[in-house]
Amino acid sequence: MGETLEMRSYFIRCVPEGNIPYREGVKPETFQARDNISNFISWTRHLGIPEVLSFETDDLVLRKNEKSVILCLLEVARVGAKLGMLAPTLVQMEEEIDAELAGEEPLPRAQIQTCDLRSLDERVRDLISRCTCPVQFPMIKVSDGKYKIGDTKSLIFVRILRNHVMVRVGGGWDTLENYLNKHDPCQCNYR
Repeated sequence: MGETLEMRSYFIRCVPEGNIPYREGVKPETFQARDNISNFISWTRHLGIPEVLSFETDDLVLRKNEKSVILCLLEVARVGAKLGMLAPTLVQMEEEIDAELAGEEPLPRAQIQTCDLRSLDERVRDLISRCTCPVQFPMIKVSDGKYKIGDTKSLIFVRILRNHVMVRVGGGWDTLENYLNKHDPCQCNYR
């Protein structure tokens, strides 16, 4: 894209690169939950969120001070809005109020689409619809993330990883597109 983003903030210097270490499926009030929250708090410090707008792990885990958690999340949302991400309505209203107080007309801001908001099933159906055979390659949803595929009615597991629909193959994962290129007779000759 070649665009440079201007960060207009008194305390944000740069956006830390990389993902926040995160464990999925942890139970509330466990060590792993506390670890996830601690990693997020460390990330906000690297982002440059001031200590007065931060919170402590117990503020969220034990719900000691939910106001601090909300203030921190709003500040992260403000930073995201300055980078072109869709801001919560409250942050958008703040910006409109600031513009009105300054006697300016609030300008609509171009939003960056950060992810594909279609559901897993919609994305699977989109990939399957590429089949141009008179009798389409069968892929039937059994439950969330589980599909019966092909004439054999084999059960496969599907999930979204970043912007890709992934299929469980053997002991690993492959993209659904590659899987279909190998198993759908119509798409095998596509490339």
